[in-house]
Amino acid sequence: MEPISTLNIWRLTWPTIISNIVYMLMMVAFLKIAGTFGTDAVAAVTTGQRLYFILHAVMMGLCAGTTAVVGKYWGGNNKILAGRFAALSVFLFFIDGLLLAWLAIPFREQLVGIFGLSEGAHLLAIDFVLWTAVFAPAMLTTLVFNMAFRATGDSTTPLWSAIVGVTLSLALGIAMTFGWVGLEARGVSGLAIGGGIAMTITIIIFLLIWIFGGFRFKPTNPLPDLVSNGKVLLNIGLPAAFEQAFFQGGLLIFMVFLAGYGSAPFAAYGIGLSILGIVIVVAFSFSISSATLVSQHLGAGDLAGAYQAGWKTMRTSLYIMITGGMLMSWFAEEIARFMINDPQVIFHMVQFTYILSACLPMIAIEFTMAGALRGAGDTRYPMMVTVFSILLTRIIAPWVLVSIGADVVWLYATSLVDFSIKSSLNMRRFRKKGWFKGHQHIIVG
Repeated sequence: MEPISTLNIWRLTWPTIISNIVYMLMMVAFLKIAGTFGTDAVAAVTTGQRLYFILHAVMMGLCAGTTAVVGKYWGGNNKILAGRFAALSVFLFFIDGLLLAWLAIPFREQLVGIFGLSEGAHLLAIDFVLWTAVFAPAMLTTLVFNMAFRATGDSTTPLWSAIVGVTLSLALGIAMTFGWVGLEARGVSGLAIGGGIAMTITIIIFLLIWIFGGFRFKPTNPLPDLVSNGKVLLNIGLPAAFEQAFFQGGLLIFMVFLAGYGSAPFAAYGIGLSILGIVIVVAFSFSISSATLVSQHLGAGDLAGAYQAGWKTMRTSLYIMITGGMLMSWFAEEIARFMINDPQVIFHMVQFTYILSACLPMIAIEFTMAGALRGAGDTRYPMMVTVFSILLTRIIAPWVLVSIGADVVWLYATSLVDFSIKSSLNMRRFRKKGWFKGHQHIIVG
């Protein structure tokens, strides 16, 4: 194993940051294109993207098993088992994609109905969600393929996958939306169809290169011990997947409470979350690096190195997020005015931006420490922390605050309590080193 240094951490992390930004820019571009068809089209694409984001978050949690196991075997120089678990993960996620499509397509109208859209937007969203679901197998396969490569320390291949996939998605999505190069003009549904076809083509290309030995990391036959190995992946991944599902559900409930304060506070929160999403990309990328480095060092039998990897990754992320928080606070009003002209929304958004700025250092700690624990296969503890914190800060506390007529700023402030709880408990768990004892349970003979 290479020594842990800030340079090595950055070398692993920066391609992941760029990959996530590339995907985010694609979603923004799709919204911009939808804007040419009017408000209903934007609402439809927003709905489809929101539903996919929830699915993506849950499946990212499930990927924790892949990261922990592939990283550990790679670190232990057992490339056969690393390749076997990676190939098995790709197979399982493809099957998951087929099952999700089979379940979602018949109920797409009910799923869209949750958002209470206008009739025009509702009909457009149903069609958009249909095509998004059709291509779910390719999207989920891409997700776990990229995570498996990152677990080996290769974050460059996923970056190229993102660049190729997004470039093709924009080209095909625009062509099928407006009917270019002889294609039928499909309107906003063309974005989902073109993007889905592009992602399918991309993952097929990268899988073929992988299968025929074009990468340093080689797949191996996933069939030996398929059931027992699948259980290993699920035992680690399911708690993290449930954690993400619970988090998304808690956030939706919180937004219902917030909606009672009127459009201006609700809009300010929505815009603030969009800005936070850009910053979260950085913390999330460090979380993946933390999980990767910890799993690899545990696989190499280097417990001290695993601890140092998690701790140093956290500090690196912390410094960056402190800097980001200071800049967000300094330019809080300018950011708000750039995003919207409504004075009421600007007032609430400045308040929320100050609170978010204070949250960023705790977000850095929470993400990297939870990532380190997941890299060690300890996914149940971060799950329990998230469930406890969401229940307290996103459901119980908002209900109490709304009941007593508290100012909306106190609802915003629950974010501080949420990230304080999660960062402190996850860091305490990591520092106590109890996960040293539990890491061997993910080894399969």
